[in-house]
Amino acid sequence: MGAVAVLCIVPSNAFADNFTVTYLPPGVQAPGGATTNVETFNSGLGAGNTTTFGGSGITGTYSGDFSILSADQFGGAGGTGKFISTTTPGGASGFYTLTLSRNVDYFGLWFSALNHGNQITFEEDGKPIYTFTLTDFSTMVGACPNASNEFCGNPNSTFLDDDSYEQFAYLNFLDSAGSFNSIVFSQDPVGGQFESDNQAVANVDSVIGTAITATPEPASLLLLGTGLLGSLGLLRRKFGKQV
Repeated sequence: MGAVAVLCIVPSNAFADNFTVTYLPPGVQAPGGATTNVETFNSGLGAGNTTTFGGSGITGTYSGDFSILSADQFGGAGGTGKFISTTTPGGASGFYTLTLSRNVDYFGLWFSALNHGNQITFEEDGKPIYTFTLTDFSTMVGACPNASNEFCGNPNSTFLDDDSYEQFAYLNFLDSAGSFNSIVFSQDPVGGQFESDNQAVANVDSVIGTAITATPEPASLLLLGTGLLGSLGLLRRKFGKQV
């Protein structure tokens, strides 16, 4: 795992914090380092859709359009257990929010079956401070399908190389300028789902991995652009989900 370089980000609106964003090597599906505060979803969530992230002392509450699903070609770290995905009772994608009992400066998750409709927004007291779309990541590691790109396709033996047209990777987010207490996971309804697993929280000084240079966007512009981003990923997800 390489050393991380701090991002030099010029905030594009008054609410943007500076974030260090890194990704871990292909096949890594957990945060590593000293971070052990992880929700695996394998036992489901607690009463009121809550988690303590492995007894960390930090409580997280999930609300909105989500489902806990059994591992398949699109998600489930290790190829077993369960993972979380955006969905609504009618089957369309939407968004859900993770609200934390106190501020943290680190969040990590295994992004699986990445597509260009996936978007994650960090908030402090309901105010957006940083938004990340998967365009930044896919541009850095290369497009899929690509037999020489180790990020393409499910890395687990049970579903090895299934969904080869999308990337699978563990990403770390560190708020270098402050902290946050809620996270919104969203997906354009026509573009598929936002699948993830092994969500981790902490207060740390640094993160490991390869740095991604990403510039935060004003939340209003990102919402307006969600339809276009979803359209770009539609063909991939449309055919990939028909199994």
